[in-house]
Amino acid sequence: MVEKGMPLELFAFMAWRIWNQRNKVYVNLQSSPLHQVAKQARAMLAQYQMTTWTAELQLGSSGIRGTRWSPPQAGFVKINFDGAVFSNANSSGVGAVIRNHDGAVMASCAEKLNEAYKAEEIEALAALKALQLAFDLGFQNAILEGDSLGLIKALKADDHNLSPLGLLVEDVKLAASNFVSLSYSHIKRNGNSVAHNLAKHAISIPDFQVWMEDVPSHVVSFLHSDVVHLP
Repeated sequence: MVEKGMPLELFAFMAWRIWNQRNKVYVNLQSSPLHQVAKQARAMLAQYQMTTWTAELQLGSSGIRGTRWSPPQAGFVKINFDGAVFSNANSSGVGAVIRNHDGAVMASCAEKLNEAYKAEEIEALAALKALQLAFDLGFQNAILEGDSLGLIKALKADDHNLSPLGLLVEDVKLAASNFVSLSYSHIKRNGNSVAHNLAKHAISIPDFQVWMEDVPSHVVSFLHSDVVHLP
């Protein structure tokens, strides 16, 4: 299956795919036949290369820098979150991914909500779900990062707001108080692509799903785009 002179990137995708299929067998989920692994790895590599090329074009044409995902300091995890609204289906989705200082995935999740929330509300709900997941998994030192500048500013502010959105913000702050150390960080959308695509993936699941040390296969290319520039 492993060819002599195989590019390192293809080898990495193939190794991940084998490991992913092994995990599915371990938890009694349907897995792909072994002979399809190489074909699937090549398809994932092609998607990754296209995603990276597109992102570089966008960065170059816009002149925007500093929008790439960056890892947290050692001893911390970074929790990225995002929300999506599916108006035609009268539903919404939230997505979150937890990564360590090496960029390795600790866990990820997606949840489908049977209501089309306002954009700012679903962002707050995504932040809340992300913190709940991280706390349930035992993480105590974290950075919560999202692409909604308004929400991040509200979370950093000391004032209280009794509006429906304000109450959601207070729920997030309450969840954050359970951590030993937690800070908030804003990042532009193209640096939050993993969480964004997890949120969009929610439309295709019944309710709530968690991936331990993993993400759905179609999100892997965005995951690799985040870490390919890391030393």
